[in-house]
Formats: sequence, structure tokens, C-alpha cells
Amino acid sequence: MGREGSKVERLGSKIAQYIRQYNEKIDAGEKPEDEALKISSACQELDAFVTSPESWTNRVALAYNSSIAICLLLDMNIFQLISEGDEPTSLDTLVERSGCSKSLLRCVLRECVAKSILDEPTSQMYQLNRQSACLLDINGAAWIHYLCDVGLFTGAHLSKYVAKNGGQIPVYRHETAFQMAHGTHQPFYTFFKSCDPKKAERFDKAMQWSSRGSAGTPIESIFDFSQLRPGAVVVDVGGGRGHNSLRIAKAQPHLSFIIQDLGASLPAHGVTDDADILKGFQWQQHDFYNKQPVKGADLYFLACIMMDNTSEDCCNILEHLVEAMIPNKSILLIDDAIDISEDDGYSLANPMNMHLLACFGTLSRTMEEWKILFSKVPHGLCIINHWIVDPGRVTFALQRTS
Repeated sequence: MGREGSKVERLGSKIAQYIRQYNEKIDAGEKPEDEALKISSACQELDAFVTSPESWTNRVALAYNSSIAICLLLDMNIFQLISEGDEPTSLDTLVERSGCSKSLLRCVLRECVAKSILDEPTSQMYQLNRQSACLLDINGAAWIHYLCDVGLFTGAHLSKYVAKNGGQIPVYRHETAFQMAHGTHQPFYTFFKSCDPKKAERFDKAMQWSSRGSAGTPIESIFDFSQLRPGAVVVDVGGGRGHNSLRIAKAQPHLSFIIQDLGASLPAHGVTDDADILKGFQWQQHDFYNKQPVKGADLYFLACIMMDNTSEDCCNILEHLVEAMIPNKSILLIDDAIDISEDDGYSLANPMNMHLLACFGTLSRTMEEWKILFSKVPHGLCIINHWIVDPGRVTFALQRTS
């Protein structure tokens, strides 16, 4: 057997081994997350090996077609239309109900079938599968729609951004690929709120999906909020509409919450119907680049804030928080991304890094870079604990040292 055949057999044996381990986890009632990743990675390696280099690189280069196809189907509400029937839906029916060109819709549907987003049990008859069924969740669909729309458009300007900065990533605030793409000097969040309310609403729904724990382990399963005293004040900095805090409050009603953000407002209808929980909440207008108005809180919470900011801005944000903290009392809880690629492990931060770079001009930080960042903050921050529960995600509990 030649070298190529031998490698195919080795990869096949490895995949079979991972499948056995996967089934063993399933039989034991455990989540086979690591095994699923190993199966997927090994199958991709096998796919790349048996595909010609020209075909493989061409396929990778055209990967944006899938994003375009999903975006168009979401724009035309096709997933919802397909879901309304008990039987597969015909192309002609989708054309009639969407008002879309038949040739265009057929092309888009074909791309989604090829990527296992939809099933085509018979010619030009379409039905949802496990992958597309999750897009019936309004908030989950909003996240995918955002990635396919804003993400793709912004990413197309990344080469221009990199060239302008000479292949470097400035540590200070600078013009991002997002700003180049949208022809604006406003930063990401400010632009949406002031210039594109429709996309701002979609992004808010996407954050509801992400913050409720759909994208990983909920923060309340990582940090023990029950250790905080009754009536303890939790300040959710940059907390949007308070999606994280509302979820925490349901489990820990003894806490009080202050939700800070630009344009801070009550949660959307349906996020919570518990009036008693809302009694323990305040919504406060605050820009976290400015001094923290709440002094001596028991806990300050930053969820996915640092990843969107340059190192210089992160130091500024942290300095304002540390100035408000009381040593040996106040806790700063940071839930964010971490680059664990040096440990040769799969990281959820890896596929998001290019997106972070395009939208915010930043990348996920390594553990060493996190420690360096904390060491630069005046008055000092010390890590009292940290957790890496999901690959590519880190949670720090910190206190002021002086």
C-alpha cells in the first residue's frame, strides 16, 4: 500500500476510534463535546487529504457563498415558510410566497442543501433539518444573520485594514475594517444605534441568544453568586438590557442589580415577566470609558467587553472600575475570550478572531497577555480565581490590591 493509502487508513481508523468514544459518552449519559470536535477535525483532515489541492483551495476561497446563501434565505424568511408545512415545500411554492426569482432561489437553496443547512428529499422539494430548525429561534437566527450580513461585509474590508496598518494591530483606538466598510467614524455599537435601527434591533436579539447561555456555559454556573451577601450590589457594566443579570437574579433573588450601558433600557417584552425580580433592578445610562459612578459595589461584571476593545481602551475601562472598588470587598468579574492556541487545543476564540479584528481591531488575548493587561492598571488588580470552562472562554475573579 502506498503512503497516501496508508494515511487514509490511519485517518479512517482514528475516526472510527473517536466514534466509539462518542457513543460511549452518549451511552453513559454524558455530553461528547470533545469527541464530536475530534470527529469533525479528523473528517476535515481526511477530506482535505483526498481532495486535490486545487479543488480544496478553491472550495475554501468560495466559502463565503454559504454565508451569502444563509443571509438571503433569512432576508426572505424562507426557513419560516418551509416550517409552516408538515411536508417538504416545493420550489414553486417558495417562489410564489417569497416573490423571489425562481432561478435565484433555486441557486441559493442548492447552496444550503450542499452545506447540510436544508434537506432536499426529492428534486426541488425542501425541508428543514436539525441545523436549519435552530434558525426558527428568533434570537438564534438574529446571531447567524448578523454574522452572515455584517460579518461578511465587514470582513471583505479586512485586507485594506491590514495594509493600512502595515500588518500591525495598533494597541490604541484606530479606524477599523467595520468603519471602512460602513464609511463612518463611529464605533461599532454607536453606529448601529444611531444609523441603522433595524440592524441594532437584530444585534440586540443576537446578544439575548448569546447571553442566555446558548453559546456556552452560563456565567452563574461558573461563578458562585450565592456567596454574595443579601442585598449585595452587582453592577453589570455594558450590560445592554440586562439579559445576563436577569437570568442570574432568577437563581439569586437576594441580590440587587444595576445595569449600565449607553441607552440603557428595560428588557424586551417576554425576556422576563416576573415583576418581583425587576424590583431589584436599576437601569443606568453610563459610558464605561468614563469614571464609574457606582462606588464600592460588591461585584462589577464585564461580559464580553474586553474582547471588543484595544489594550489601551481596556486599561482605561479597568482603571475606572478599580478606582470605584474597595480593596478586599469588591470583586471584578470578567467573562471574555482567551486564545489557548499555544496549548494546541481547540478554541472557540479561533473562528471569532478574524471577526473581532474586522469589527473592533482586536484579537483574543492569551493568558500571558491578560496578566500583562491587569498589571498595567493603576492601584493594581490581582487574580483571585479563574476558570476556563468552555474552550476559548475565560472567567476571571479579581480584586483591587491597594
